[in-house]
Amino acid sequence: MQVYDKVIETTRELLKPFQAKELNRNHAKPWNLLKENEFLLQKEVAFELGIRSQPSTCYQAVTSSKELLPEDKILLYGPDLPEIKKNVPFTRITWIQIDPIEDQDKAYQRIKKLEFAKFKIIPEGYMMLSSSMDQKEQVRVSKKAMKKALDFATVGNLMIQKYKEEFQAKHVQILFITRELPVMDQLIAQGKKVDEITNAFDHILKNIILDCDLCPLHPICDDVEELRQIHFARK
Repeated sequence: MQVYDKVIETTRELLKPFQAKELNRNHAKPWNLLKENEFLLQKEVAFELGIRSQPSTCYQAVTSSKELLPEDKILLYGPDLPEIKKNVPFTRITWIQIDPIEDQDKAYQRIKKLEFAKFKIIPEGYMMLSSSMDQKEQVRVSKKAMKKALDFATVGNLMIQKYKEEFQAKHVQILFITRELPVMDQLIAQGKKVDEITNAFDHILKNIILDCDLCPLHPICDDVEELRQIHFARK
């Protein structure tokens, strides 16, 4: 499964000029995971991640390439949670490496299952408000969580652990961005590209449009060779 590999590579190239802090994978705080998203009243909130008026994005991509994702990693661009005192921009990008899946229908089902996995990863005091329509994620962080010094190393490790234990991920890399970056528009475009690839994959498997010349997703298949191969194999 390598249909999203180009998105991962392009995202890395876009972020290469900017300094990132690699967070500790071994010394995260023990933290409670909730079964359902909690509702935090405004008076309980220390600050919000994700300012609606500023551009941001939230997307993830799945790959079976061990070379592309050889290890788990948490990268932070901008201030960590204990350093934040007011609302800030927020972007989260996630890469997930899984074992190769020969059956394309099962591969697509796995992608969709991983897409909804984020709704099952709920750190206490970290209220996530995700919008799949505009590919954004807004987070309310509670005052209680900040008194306990919640940080992105803890949040990232909880996510990685959940992806591995419940969704059989091999490796996971998570990127948190809490500052303005001049490449945000390009990152937003990559997030949209992920959606376009997933939609094209869905169309191919359902045989919705067999004539490539009539398909509005034709440019995506032209850009992603594996999608073309899947399409012609099914035809």
